Amino acid sequence: MKHWFFGPVTSDRIQFLRYVFVGGSSAVVNMVSYGLFTEALGIHYLIAAFFGYSLGFCWNYLISILWVFKSRHSRTKEVVMVIIITIGGLLWTELLLYLFVEYAHLHHIVSMFITLWIVLVWNFGMRKRFVFH
Repeated sequence: MKHWFFGPVTSDRIQFLRYVFVGGSSAVVNMVSYGLFTEALGIHYLIAAFFGYSLGFCWNYLISILWVFKSRHSRTKEVVMVIIITIGGLLWTELLLYLFVEYAHLHHIVSMFITLWIVLVWNFGMRKRFVFH
């Protein structure tokens, strides 16, 4: 049990579980900021999604490099690749959120919650495949 939380990652399963925790905590950062932007400040849901995603990304990247992944590239190359993947995740977020709100007629908060889980799988898979090991 101790190896799930401390020390280097020894398996893909543990790495994914750690990433789910990191993704979950960044989802909290994303959802709370998204809710504040939309509900408290009245910002349009797609614009709020951009800012919430950006804050969640910053949290996610910091914790991921400290606890989940080991880089296999120079820091500059790693950052560029993560930014490209993050832009892909942001595009997925915006598209799915728009489709859920406008076509499925779900509340924007519910839509964001569903979208976060879908994009978590995208982000993990892309980072694992191309950036980290």
